[in-house]
Amino acid sequence: MALELRHLRYFVAVAEELSFTRAAERLHTAQPSLSQQIRRLEADLGVQLLERNHHRVAITNAGRVFLQQARDILGRVEHARMLARKAAAGEAGELSVGTFASADARILPALRPLVAEMMPDLRLVLHSRYAVEPVSGLLSGVLDVAFMRGPVEDERLEEIELLREPLVIVLPKHHPLAGRRSIPVRALDDLPCITPQRSLSPPLYEAAEALYREAEIRMHAVSRADNVLGHLQMVQEGLGFALLPESISALLPPGVVSRPLEHDSPPEVSIVIAWKRGNASRLVHEFAQLAQRCVAQAAFHDIGRAQQAGRRLS
Repeated sequence: MALELRHLRYFVAVAEELSFTRAAERLHTAQPSLSQQIRRLEADLGVQLLERNHHRVAITNAGRVFLQQARDILGRVEHARMLARKAAAGEAGELSVGTFASADARILPALRPLVAEMMPDLRLVLHSRYAVEPVSGLLSGVLDVAFMRGPVEDERLEEIELLREPLVIVLPKHHPLAGRRSIPVRALDDLPCITPQRSLSPPLYEAAEALYREAEIRMHAVSRADNVLGHLQMVQEGLGFALLPESISALLPPGVVSRPLEHDSPPEVSIVIAWKRGNASRLVHEFAQLAQRCVAQAAFHDIGRAQQAGRRLS
């Protein structure tokens, strides 16, 4: 006999009621048929699950073990049924999310607990941009959504800007400029720097280029890096400074510090969340809106803390 879920339900009912009569009523089936199915189940398993006579039904030791497993299986089947219904309604499922260092530092620590609270049946699968390039990942369907530097220059994608962050100067702790609270942009003239490859982030590359061009200073590029960790390692080794987004300050290795720029209009880069245009997934859109809400809440708290600090200083 092939073991079916109904056999598990029959056995659980009899084991819990310790009565074939009550179990049959509970299952809305005939008692003789129920007794026959339990005997077939025992025969198929090769063990006695229940002891019965005209007066009582008792569960054996093997029956107790089987009851625990049967309940677990039935519970998981019911949970799977519930998740399938929620997924069909766009309330549960899995999202493949592209991310990168700044989103890891600025957004995900606050977003993950919010997702757990507001979308408990959503499972996030995170992919580093170094493992999956975000634009091609979104277009191919490998990624459902991606945190990226904006603006996104591809009409096949949609985006929501989440935040803008200034560029800061990242330099060795022993550097002569590290003792300043902020660093004038003119001080960067002909100073050895580690520049990003354009492929790392076109917006970051272009923001740094524009800063030098507008300030009319010379960029003395001593090396290039195609990832943030490469920048930080070369700064740590004393090869030069780097212009990086403020969020990178949370990832600085020992011996490396960051300082704000003194400039009339400090350069900024944005973080956006993007998805393939036309993607009607309810999960995608709710996740994007939750990310937007999360960043807005964090900005509100940051303003509140800054106001409190200002009152303490006044």
